[in-house]
Amino acid sequence: MQSSTITKIMVTLLNTSLLKLNIFLSVKFKLEVLVSRSLKFSLALSAAVAASAMLSACEKQDAQQSKTQPAPAAEVTPQQSKSVVVYFSQTGATKKLAQVFKEARNADEFELQLVKPFPSTYDSTIAEVRAERESKRWPALVNAKVELAKYDTVFLGYPIMFGTFTPPIYTFLDANDLSGKVVVPFCTYGSGGRKASADELKTLEPKANVTIAYGISNKRITAEGGVEKAKEEVATFFANLETGKTEEMLAGGFSEQRPLTAEDSAVFAAATKDYAYLGLKPLSVSTQVVAGMNYLFVCEMKAFGGPATQTNVKIFKPLPGRGEPEMIVVEK
Repeated sequence: MQSSTITKIMVTLLNTSLLKLNIFLSVKFKLEVLVSRSLKFSLALSAAVAASAMLSACEKQDAQQSKTQPAPAAEVTPQQSKSVVVYFSQTGATKKLAQVFKEARNADEFELQLVKPFPSTYDSTIAEVRAERESKRWPALVNAKVELAKYDTVFLGYPIMFGTFTPPIYTFLDANDLSGKVVVPFCTYGSGGRKASADELKTLEPKANVTIAYGISNKRITAEGGVEKAKEEVATFFANLETGKTEEMLAGGFSEQRPLTAEDSAVFAAATKDYAYLGLKPLSVSTQVVAGMNYLFVCEMKAFGGPATQTNVKIFKPLPGRGEPEMIVVEK
C-alpha cells in the first residue's frame, strides 16, 4: 500500500515536471520567433533609414546641381517662326539689308537663286533686264516655290531695276500665293524706286496686305557703318508700321514747298554730285527737322537724256560735324 502510494506520487511529480518542460520549451520557441521577427524588422528598418538617407542626399545633390547648372534651352524650330524674309540679291547689298530684317524680327530666311545668274558686268545686266521687261519673260529660279502656309508675314526684299523690283520677283510672285499674307517690301537702289515698287506689288497682289516699303541706297548700306545706320532706320520703320503710318502721313511732316535759297541749292548739289546721269533740276523744296535737316525737293528729271518728268528727291543733312548731305531717295 505504501509502495503504491509512493509510486503514484512519483508519477505525479514526473508528469508535472514534463508539463513544465513542455511549457518552457513552448515559451522558449515563441521567444525565439519573436526575437527573430524583431531582428528582421530592425534590419529592415535600418535598411529603410539608410535608403532614405541616401535618397535625401541624392536629392540635395541634384538640387545643388540644378542651382549651379543652367536648364537646357528649349529648342526653337523654324516652324515656330511666324515670319519669313524672302529676297533676291544681285550684288550683295540686298542680302545685307535682308539680314537686318531677319535679326529685327527673328524671322526665317529664304534667298531666291537664279538658274542662270545675271551677267557680271553692269551694262550686260541692264541689257538683259531690259529685254526681260520688254518681253515679260521672267527668269527661271532654282527655288521659285516657297512653303508659305506656316507664315503670317512675308518680308520681301529686292534691288530696284528700271524703277521697280528686279525681274526674279515676278517669277516668285507667279509661283506663290500671297493671299491673306502681310507683305512688307524692302529694297536697295541706285537712286530710288521704293514707293513705285510697293505700289506695283499692291496692284499685282490685291488679296495681300502690302504695307509701306523701306528702302536704302546701295551707296549708303555698303558704306562704312551703313548696316548700323540701316538697323536704326529699320527700327523706326517698324515703329511706323506698328502705329499704322501711311505714305501720306509720313510725307505730311514736311513744311510747305517754297523757292530754294542759296543754302538749299548747295545742299542739293553736294548730295547729288554722283547722280549726274539723272539730270535733276530742283524746282522747290520743303523741310523737316528730325535728327538733322530733311529736305524734300521737287525736281525736273531727264534721266539718261530721256524726256523731262517731275519727281521728288529726299536729302538728309546731318547735324553740324556729323557728316555731309546725302541723297536718300528719288521717288520716281
